[in-house]
Amino acid sequence: MTNQGSTPNERRQAIIALVLVNAMWGASFPIMKCLNLQVDDHFGVTESTASGWLRTSSASWLIGLRFAIAFGLFAILLRGTLRRVRMPHVWAGAAIGVMFYLGLLLQVIGLATIPASRSGFLTSLVVIITPMINTLLRKQLPRRCVMLGALLAVAGVATLTGLIVMDNSQILLASDALTQWTLGDSLTTLGTLFFSGQILLVDVFGKRYESVLFTPSMFGTTAILAMLVFMGLSLPVPETAIGGWTSLALQPRFYLLLAVLCFFPSLVAFVWMNKYQPRLTAGQAAVIYTCEPLFASTWAMFTPAMLSVWCAVHYANEEFSMPLLIGGSLVLLANILALWPEKKSTGR
Repeated sequence: MTNQGSTPNERRQAIIALVLVNAMWGASFPIMKCLNLQVDDHFGVTESTASGWLRTSSASWLIGLRFAIAFGLFAILLRGTLRRVRMPHVWAGAAIGVMFYLGLLLQVIGLATIPASRSGFLTSLVVIITPMINTLLRKQLPRRCVMLGALLAVAGVATLTGLIVMDNSQILLASDALTQWTLGDSLTTLGTLFFSGQILLVDVFGKRYESVLFTPSMFGTTAILAMLVFMGLSLPVPETAIGGWTSLALQPRFYLLLAVLCFFPSLVAFVWMNKYQPRLTAGQAAVIYTCEPLFASTWAMFTPAMLSVWCAVHYANEEFSMPLLIGGSLVLLANILALWPEKKSTGR
């Protein structure tokens, strides 16, 4: 059902559902961070000593398990929906899955070295990047609101990552600015380009087909690509041998946390997104999606301590800070500004 045919009650249900979707996605940031820490602990490495091979292999392995299990749950719990999938849905879901995997791979690798709240706000830049890419593909200049939002987003990210600081009411470039921006920040920001591509593909294919039917193919493609990359890296790099990963996967502290990640932020969240988003306008849904970094920051301030006890890793709660408040607020304001509706011409 499209937003034009939705009743007020259905729209309210959609708003509540999408807010819960963002809450689940926000929770995935500290959960993935904790899983990354378990990998580091299992292989005896740290954030600074882990090789790029291990980071890529770890991210692909986690993504592959997450979405292979999510696909299996979809097939079991939503058999009726799966039976309605046809080849056009498979190809559309596969294209979406490629973009989603690449974005998620970069995000998960980056999350191993930056705080969950920071990752959430950087990922939210997709709200600004998507309309900019869309207008450029149409060979048009972005709207003024989008360009102003982009400038605010740059200021927000610079504050969030410590590139700029406030000293005696002055805004200054940090003396250690070159070391404040990390590889994790770069990878996460690059990942938003692929997430933008995913959103644009959903928009294109969603106008032709029922979007919920893309979900199983998207899950399957993401899992297959992740496992192919993981298997490819397992051959030449001894530290990523399959045996080491198997022993980690059999530990209750790992697979129970993975099960939570597979069910709520993966299966439930994506099914609800595809089911309820069409009841709202694209602009309304996009504004709701800006809640994700707020939830990520909130979860990151109290769940890590609980997760660290369960998973036997050192993962302290993130602390509230002025850079997080100011930088995060600027990013959120930039997102809302980029989504501000354009004034319609009166024709005069």
